[in-house]
Amino acid sequence: MIDPVAPSSSPAISDSFDSSRRQILSNFDFRLLAVIKELHRTRSVSQVAERLELTQSAISMSLAKLRKYFNDPLFVRTSQGMEPTPRAIQIIRILGQAENLLLTAFDQSVLFCPQTSDRVFRIQSTDTAQVTLAPRLMCHLRETAPSIRIDLQRIGSDTPKLLESGELDLAIGFLPPMGAGYCHQRLFNERFVCATRMGHPRIGETLTLEEFEAENHLAITTLGTGHGVVEKLLDLRKVRRRVALEVPSYLGIASIMEVNDYLVILPEQLAQHLTASGAVKVFPLPFDMPGYPVMQHWHERYSQDASSRWLRNVMANLFLTSEQSPPRLKPINAARAHAQGAR
Repeated sequence: MIDPVAPSSSPAISDSFDSSRRQILSNFDFRLLAVIKELHRTRSVSQVAERLELTQSAISMSLAKLRKYFNDPLFVRTSQGMEPTPRAIQIIRILGQAENLLLTAFDQSVLFCPQTSDRVFRIQSTDTAQVTLAPRLMCHLRETAPSIRIDLQRIGSDTPKLLESGELDLAIGFLPPMGAGYCHQRLFNERFVCATRMGHPRIGETLTLEEFEAENHLAITTLGTGHGVVEKLLDLRKVRRRVALEVPSYLGIASIMEVNDYLVILPEQLAQHLTASGAVKVFPLPFDMPGYPVMQHWHERYSQDASSRWLRNVMANLFLTSEQSPPRLKPINAARAHAQGAR
């Protein structure tokens, strides 16, 4: 004999049940619940009518609707006035809990304490930002939010999707418009310069357009740095660039530049960072090229989130500059500057 198997709850039955509950809620006048609350408090229909600024007949009609809905008398006349039934007492207790939850939802502000939080923030940025911005950010966090952790990732094609889902808190760089629902704030303006190794045999203290076109170049193709703008402007201005080596990242280009006579177009902040070694010199580009804004990007779903707002404020306080770009770069000769300082 085979034991009968109890039928499982099918999706169709569950959907029907949920639909029935939604229908009940849509048909119920929640203003009637105020009658239960006041009648429990005053035990008097006339006082309820006065408090709610309604007629006694309106209160009586409301009570009749409630009795029909709950299939219970709810309140009955006694020598002490209108007394609640056990069902009414149960309803009143549940309504009190619901009211407290609603007040919490409406009134309570979600607080974020960076001094004690151990939250992990996920940020995507360019590899340039990892070199130029991350050290300053982590130094600041060490002093103000020592338990906060940062998961720093590279910007990719899935950046918008990750921002929208909340898997990513912030993206920093020069990104194309991501569409409706995304927010951004300009942190500073960046621009491109040209760099080469200090001992380049043919490039002295200046760089001409003819020299630029005659030399071999190291080209970087990475998202979020405006390299696409570089290519378009070179084509637009009909400037020739002979690319000998193309790499997907700015990380590691210093070691390549030190042993090769390449020219490389790169963001100014990274160029300034590379000159600290004394092995690289930097020049303004020998043709006009507009700068580009470095922004922090997030999704509007998290615009009011306390922790996300704190992170954006930290980035703005650390890196936000005026709308104007800094003065145009002069050629940098680190070795000469060092020698002059020694004297």
